[in-house]
Amino acid sequence: MSSELSERAEESSTQVSSWFKWSETALITLATISFGYWTRPEDPFYLNEPIPWLIIAPLLTGLRYGFFAALLASVFVLLAAAKELGTNDLYEFPWSWAAGILSLSLLAGEFRDYWGRKLDRAQAVANYKGRRLDEFTRYFYLLKVSHDRLEQQLAGSSGSLRESLRRLYGELSFAGAGELNDESAGLMLGLLARYGQLQTAAIYGVEKGECGSKPLASIGDFGSVQADDPLILHALEQSTLVSVQTELRNYAGDLNTDLLLALPLADSSDEVVAVCLVKAMPFFSFQSRVLRLLAILAGHMADVLTQNRVVDSKDAPELRALLFQAERAGHDASRFNMPAVAFGLEVDNQNATHFLARIEYLRRGLDLFAFNQDGQSTRIVLLMPLTDELGLAGYIARLDEDLTHQIGASLHDLARTETLVIEDSETSLKWIRSFLSKGQRDE
Repeated sequence: MSSELSERAEESSTQVSSWFKWSETALITLATISFGYWTRPEDPFYLNEPIPWLIIAPLLTGLRYGFFAALLASVFVLLAAAKELGTNDLYEFPWSWAAGILSLSLLAGEFRDYWGRKLDRAQAVANYKGRRLDEFTRYFYLLKVSHDRLEQQLAGSSGSLRESLRRLYGELSFAGAGELNDESAGLMLGLLARYGQLQTAAIYGVEKGECGSKPLASIGDFGSVQADDPLILHALEQSTLVSVQTELRNYAGDLNTDLLLALPLADSSDEVVAVCLVKAMPFFSFQSRVLRLLAILAGHMADVLTQNRVVDSKDAPELRALLFQAERAGHDASRFNMPAVAFGLEVDNQNATHFLARIEYLRRGLDLFAFNQDGQSTRIVLLMPLTDELGLAGYIARLDEDLTHQIGASLHDLARTETLVIEDSETSLKWIRSFLSKGQRDE
């Protein structure tokens, strides 16, 4: 409807412009001829003057309205001149004067039409680009508004998960969250809410396999929950994330719960230290990718709270941290099929300092390494969570190039290497300890 009204308005404005155009052409021509009669009644058309001043009328109309307006004004001036002269002899008519007026007027009109067409084309191009710019602006703001949703769709991929874990350990380490209390629970709930877009949720402590009666931290109007809620009981029994999506398939008729999901914070040994209960979250976040990310983050949070229990305190701090992360990497590999590799190097002691420096230089945010040195060689183990064999190959290529540039020798000339694709915790821990202590056993 609006487009029809705009088209009608354009048509009416075009008609008005057309009437005004021809009226102004006639008015300018008549005014010029009248001026000639008023100033020079004996020669109103300036036939005896060096310059035919009446050419001003068709010249102005041609420059303003184009070829046809110039033609009309010229013909009008010539007819008025013929009537004024009143001659019947064609040879006595000033043809040279008439040809000059007609040719110059038509030339001015054609000049105006030529540039008018160019301006119309330029305006059409500008309008097209303006429409495309408006479309681009709308798409840009649409992408900007939907950025968070796109992030949620990509949650759980290796890149976003690696960044999430890096932030997780950074914030928990900065806050000194070494045990479960109100402060650490609030921090962990905030992290889970950020990556899962949780709207109403709470974290409860778990003791002896039972959920606590009061939440340690909550967001939104959480209220209370029933101790015999089927999602809570199943989550604590299985030490895994349980949601209404999975439970409805098994207990479609008997499922009586106010929760969307129950997320236990279980460490690498499947000991549940807390449980996160969720009552409300956006629909687009309630999907397998986001739930998988939340389950992985919850496991790492539990490990932070229990890390002093899973490794031998007699080990060096670097080795304790490496074994701690290796056990978690094995757990994630077996339960969530997350990739992880361990890379072992044995080098001469004289090159050990260079190797450790270059490994530290190329180390990524989640990578950890530990080494053991004896009288002859140094053995180094680099743990690379969320890295598959292709990623390891890329790292080895970068390390080889760096060593060649810094030392002048390749990796294979300087070190003996071994690799392990991590599939479970027990194998990874055994391999790491075996590789680091291999030289001592050989002696």
